[in-house]
Amino acid sequence: MERKLVTLKNSIILNCKGIFNNKGSYVILDTETTGLGKNDVILQIGLIDLDGNILMDTLIRPSKRKRFSAEATAIHGLSMDSVKNAPTFIEIYSEFKKLIGTRELLIYNAPYDSRLLDQTAEQDGFELDAFNATCVMNLYSGYVGGWNNYHNSIKWQRLPGGDHTAVGDCLATLEVIKKMADSEIQKLPKGWWEFWKN
Repeated sequence: MERKLVTLKNSIILNCKGIFNNKGSYVILDTETTGLGKNDVILQIGLIDLDGNILMDTLIRPSKRKRFSAEATAIHGLSMDSVKNAPTFIEIYSEFKKLIGTRELLIYNAPYDSRLLDQTAEQDGFELDAFNATCVMNLYSGYVGGWNNYHNSIKWQRLPGGDHTAVGDCLATLEVIKKMADSEIQKLPKGWWEFWKN
């Protein structure tokens, strides 16, 4: 198991080094939302490049929802009142799409943010264009290497740092990718068969 985890970590380190060697091909995305469910939508979108430059930082007004849970507000501090004068997703979508272009998205928990982008577009009556996304949470979880015996898989890792704003969490994601990219490749532990060699 240890050998397998080190091999995985090394491949993740090489992947992250490759990202920084071709950083013009990537942008980091994060969102803040009304909640986790199938009817929830985006309230804030952040996009940064791999030099930490902010490309987009905007609140989003839900076009149909009129309320959402206090639990969500307690996490990110946003309310319906704070987004009442913000644009809807469809109103900023052309700029959003232009900023991404053909670049791949780096997202901490990509399946969640991708689903919420789709749900928000559906609420606004349009279909989201296809884009490629890499889940930085999966990379970081493999890099940390904790094992969840119950699920028989790598243990999920929370985003270190961040401030529950879209841009703040983009910047925290950038730091995680930098940390992995700056790591040294580890030497593989000996396999059981190697102890028998002279």
